[in-house]
This record gives sequence, structure tokens and C-alpha cells, in this order.
Amino acid sequence: MEAMSVLDAKRWAAETFGAVELADPRRRDRVVQVAAAMAENPAASLPTQMGDPSALQAAYRLFNNEAIHFEQVQEPHWQQTREQARQRKQVLLVQDTTDLNYSQHPKTKGLGPIGRGNKSQGFFLQSVLAVDAHTGEILGLAYEEPYVRQSVKKGETRAQRLQRDRESQVWERAVQAIGPAFSDVQWIHVGDRGADIFRLFQHIQRQGGDFLIRVAQDRCVQAEQGAQEEEVTRLLHHVRSLPAQDSRVKDLPRLHHRPARQAFLQVSWSKIQILPPKHGGALSKQAVEAWVIRVWEPDPPQGQESLEWVLLSSLPVESVAQAWQCADWYAMRWTVEEFHRCLKTGCSVEKRHLQSYRDLTRMLGLLAPLAVRLLLLRSTARQDPQVPAESILPAVFLRVLELFTNRPVHSLISAGDLWLALARLGGYRGYRGDGPAGWQTLWRGWAQLQPLLEGVHLTLQFLPLLLL
Repeated sequence: MEAMSVLDAKRWAAETFGAVELADPRRRDRVVQVAAAMAENPAASLPTQMGDPSALQAAYRLFNNEAIHFEQVQEPHWQQTREQARQRKQVLLVQDTTDLNYSQHPKTKGLGPIGRGNKSQGFFLQSVLAVDAHTGEILGLAYEEPYVRQSVKKGETRAQRLQRDRESQVWERAVQAIGPAFSDVQWIHVGDRGADIFRLFQHIQRQGGDFLIRVAQDRCVQAEQGAQEEEVTRLLHHVRSLPAQDSRVKDLPRLHHRPARQAFLQVSWSKIQILPPKHGGALSKQAVEAWVIRVWEPDPPQGQESLEWVLLSSLPVESVAQAWQCADWYAMRWTVEEFHRCLKTGCSVEKRHLQSYRDLTRMLGLLAPLAVRLLLLRSTARQDPQVPAESILPAVFLRVLELFTNRPVHSLISAGDLWLALARLGGYRGYRGDGPAGWQTLWRGWAQLQPLLEGVHLTLQFLPLLLL
């Protein structure tokens, strides 16, 4: 997506939701209008975003309309993302689950427990973000599904549990909904421990895709050594007995409780056969051929938890380069976590107060692509920093930014200059160790500049009238 398609709220809303099919064209127009208003100030409340009472009431009617469904609103965005994904060589389909907490809105109907105590209520969201495997470019959401946790009957047997729909099946539904790629495109489904599901491996392979998933279960496997097959053994015992086959120093990003730091990592791998579970649940009794990769930190800094990833992949791992490639691709999984953070922090999705779960999902249909838009600005800012700044913003806008930030006129020459100026306007200091500017500082900078740009645009538009 072009930079101005990301920055211009009305243009973004028209391109993202202009093809939505809602029976009545007036509903489609309303979706585009509401999305554009929300995109102007993503974190603001709905009354602030809509501006006037009539527009606010129209938005409420849209979200309360039982004839409109979440899937209808997001379908154009999904199709746009999948079409872009089919034009790339290798695409990571990064999937993850998050919960949306509405415990502060006890009167909202249709919510369920979210695992934070008896009084916590909300719903869950399964998101699949498409990312170019080679450039890291975010293509958009390939699929998304909200769902409410259902209560389990007391004393449920294993047979009864296998018969009912389980939350874990949402991973499989996502794979089936996305479908296969073209023959010359490789789609790689990436997931954390929650995706360690034997049926999921089978679904992905039946769709012609590949998987790269972090291990949660100590499965029974058959491991190969040369031309000999070992007896059945446990996965973790096998992979942890393998000697290190290579090492490297890698920068670890800051995460929750862990500061950013460098780590000395080692890697080993092996080809295995994953045996189907004994108690059923598999699509067939055939074993799944895969490779297991272990990445670990043998000597972590004092007071720091040692890093260890044990990954299962259908991608062939027959060299050091392929093993580290899998590790690097798995590291991109945090992109979907950052997307969920954009949704919660950048779009304030958990602060929205509507009457029911269904109303919230209709609003989510607009907010989720908007959260992608927030991430897209960051990825756009990190691509091609040497292209001319005027290829991103008109020259008059660049002059306004220069004056507003006390820069010399015509000093914003490259795209890198432009993005740095916007980031500094949003509070970015660029100290050593800060890393590149994130989406929050870029958007804060753009939000500060936008009213000035609108003033300039109106002045240029009505200047001939003022001179009469």
C-alpha cells in the first residue's frame, strides 16, 4: 500500500471498505464514512471520532444492525490481503489468539469468561496476519475470527470433549478459510505453543501449505539417524540430546518483562516422524514428516531466563542456513502480538462501550484493519529511506513540516528525513539503543501535523474566493 493510502484517512477507508457487500449501497457508504472518521483519530472515543450527534447516531445504528455481520465488513480486506500474498514468493501467515476484556462494561450482553477470575468477561480474537517472509512487509489480515468461550459441563468425559467444538479448532478454521496458495507461492503458517495441534499440521499440509510452530507437547516421534530409524522416543528428550551444530549472536527485542539484549545462541535440528495421538482426534493415522529445530541460549546473563525455542516445521532443514532461517521466521511471530497491541492501545478496542457482543464485533470489523494501518505506517517508514520525500507527501506539506519543526526550508529531501521528522514530532528522541521509531511515535507526529495540513489545504482551496 502506498504511503498516502496509509496516511490519508478517507483514501484508506475507501480502498479498504469500498467493496464491502451489505445489500444496501447506503450501508456500504456508511461503513466507509465511519471508518474514515475513526481513522482520523484511532484512539479517541466514538463520540469524539464522529464529531456531531447525527453522525454518532448513524454509527450506532450501523453497529446495532443485525443484518450486518463481522465477516461481511472484513471480507474485502481479507481478499485484498490474500491477493497480495499470492503475488509474493513466500508469505508467513502468523496466527495468534488474544482476549478482549470488557469487565468494566458489565451490562454488555453476550460476553463470556476470559480466564481472569469469575468476574472477568469479554471475548477472544483469533488473527492471522500475512507478512512477506523476505522483506517483513505487513500485507494485512488474511483471516480473523472473534468467539466467546463456552462453559464446559461438569464431569465431561474425554469422548464427550472430542465430540463437541473446542476452542483449539479455531486454528484449523482459519487455515481452511484462507485456503491454498497458487502453485508457485509458498504459504507458511506460523504459530506459538497454542498451535501445537496434530490435526492442524494435517489441515495445513492438505491445503498445500507449510507450518512452523513452537512445541508445547512432548509428543511421541520417530527420529532418523543416518539410514537408521530409532525406536519411538519423546520429542523433547530427542532434540535436547542433539549436539549444537552452529552458533551466533542475535539481538533480542524488548518483551514485557525482558529488556532488549544480545544473546549467544546455539542451534541443532533433526528430521522426525510425528506420530498421531493414541486417543483419536487426528484426521488420519498417518505420521506427519517434519523437522525439529532447537534454538537455545547455553549461558544466559545472570538474572535472565535462558531462551529456548523448540520448533516443528514441515520446511526441509538440511543446512545451517535453513535452520537459522526457520528461527528468523519464527521471530516474526511477534508481529501479530504487536498488531493486537495496536488494536488495544492504538484503537482503544477494550474501551468501546456498546450494547452487545455482536455490536462489538461489527465495530471490530472496522477497528482491526485500522490497527493494521497503524502497523503499516511503521513498515512503510522503514522501506526505501532514500526515495525522495516528495514521492510520499506533496511539496507544500513538506514545507509546513519544516516550518513547524524549525527546520531549514528544503531540508526534507529523502523519505528517511521525512519519517525521522515526523517521529521526532511524536516524541522520538533517537538515543543510542532506541532502535528505529515505532508506530506510536510516528502516528503521534502525524496527528500533530494533520490539523496544520488541513488548514493549508483549505486555504489553498478557498484562496481564490478570499481574493475576490
